[in-house]
Amino acid sequence: LTSLAVTVAAQATRSVNEGVYTADQAKKGEAIYKEQCAACHGDNLEGSGPMPPLAGNDFLANWKGKTLGDLFEKVQSTMPATAPGTLTADQTVQTLAFMLKTGKYPAGTAPLEGKMEAQLPIAIDAPK
Repeated sequence: LTSLAVTVAAQATRSVNEGVYTADQAKKGEAIYKEQCAACHGDNLEGSGPMPPLAGNDFLANWKGKTLGDLFEKVQSTMPATAPGTLTADQTVQTLAFMLKTGKYPAGTAPLEGKMEAQLPIAIDAPK
């Protein structure tokens, strides 16, 4: 981790366990995931070969201690692998909402904002 990422993660003030996305976002994200992500990451977000899982213990091992903003930036700039950077901010945030739902994180009443800065204070930790 860069010192900036460590500093940002240390300043996280919220958790993905606090209902940071809406059920509607997750529903929209499921369709985007099936179209753009499932071919590489699997129908159940399990990953395959070099493609990392996007839910479960292995996902958590890779992302615990980082923020949702870190994950948003990674997805926004590097995915899908066949056309990096082509997902809109809304598509990215909806896909993250689907990932959170699949990872057993609760939905909330306020939508997740489609800006990395808004997600930097949200820590990725184990589902409760």
